[in-house]
Amino acid sequence: MSAEWAELDDRARQLYGGVHRLLLRLAGQLPDELITRARTMLAEGDLAYLPDAVMIAAAEGGVGLTAQEVGVLREVFAALGLEGEPTAADEVTLTTSTPVTGHTFSPEKVRPARVPAGLDLTDGVPDELADLEDDLIDLTDHLVVDALSEHAGVVAVRRAWRDGSGETRRVYLTEVDPGVPAWELALEGQTEAEQMGESDPQVEVYWSGDDLPPYHRSAIEAATLLWRR
Repeated sequence: MSAEWAELDDRARQLYGGVHRLLLRLAGQLPDELITRARTMLAEGDLAYLPDAVMIAAAEGGVGLTAQEVGVLREVFAALGLEGEPTAADEVTLTTSTPVTGHTFSPEKVRPARVPAGLDLTDGVPDELADLEDDLIDLTDHLVVDALSEHAGVVAVRRAWRDGSGETRRVYLTEVDPGVPAWELALEGQTEAEQMGESDPQVEVYWSGDDLPPYHRSAIEAATLLWRR
């Protein structure tokens, strides 16, 4: 854990955790660029514009927020000593559910018929798929796994390929123990992927035992398991 995390008091930890869970639920609903940028703001502690950015994007995109999520974003404003409310706070539709996003996920970008969903590569590429090794895992995957797996509290790292909104793209899914600052690991994964040319990397970091949105459950079901402790 970072020194910054150790210095947070209980209220701040709850607030950071609330914002992180909010961004998890909105993944696949709001634009990838906004999710990546908001996660960067959160991990870097640059929260002043995060509530406005999320509220405006949700209002303009017709994406509902729960009353608890609106409360979290208002609390960020209050914690920073900002006056008023986040922009578009009164324009956001309130919801009590998380919709299915319509994305489809696969374990490999092209997905030949013989590549199974939920492929486990933790012991290497199976002999019967050896000719597909360069398609199943590449340098970007290795760098993201190396960066994330060195942290205590990381349980597993998966990667799925997502279709359904423009280009096919990677989604990393990292499970961590409760209490781990998940937002810091999301930024680290994003940074590694960006250095390899990935635009707006989608690095989903979630706590073991959390009730995940349909987007993440579908991604995990299809994803390739790259590493586990």
